[in-house]
Amino acid sequence: MKKLLIFFIFLNSYAIDIKEIQKNIELKRYSRVCNNSIFNTAIKNKDDGLLNLYAIACLKSDYINKLASVIISLRNTPEARANAVYYSTILYKKKLLHAALVDGLDIKGIVLPKCDFILSDIYDDYIAGNFINESGVYVFKHNENRVELSLKKESEITKMVLKIYDNNQIKEVKEYW
Repeated sequence: MKKLLIFFIFLNSYAIDIKEIQKNIELKRYSRVCNNSIFNTAIKNKDDGLLNLYAIACLKSDYINKLASVIISLRNTPEARANAVYYSTILYKKKLLHAALVDGLDIKGIVLPKCDFILSDIYDDYIAGNFINESGVYVFKHNENRVELSLKKESEITKMVLKIYDNNQIKEVKEYW
């Protein structure tokens, strides 16, 4: 009996509370929603809605690489497959842009659908040549703001760094690899 009680306490500590997820999203605490326990619960319960909340939170917290497993899992309905295409496009644009900047891959001919995500817009401007190269820093205009894209080497990984300015002040910095 004691073991059973401990098991239920342990199980409840990992229970997913939808209201808590919604609250975290409303408060823009996306990294709390983009976690493995939520992903695993969505997969176990075959819950595409929860999987989409997880994916949106991962996008908003810039954990784009976590979309790969979501893309594979969203396949059961037309809406799920459409969402998988959207997430695939963002992930693919990130990977192509990284390969272009790091490895010199020519991506200018690879036109992909537009997405409502800053990295997607930067990709579109990059292949269109709508940027200025200032000594290895690519300068773009996004929603009337200056955006700088550069590379940063950390250990063996080269990351893309996006600096978003507002009135000549850094508003946000995002890193992708």
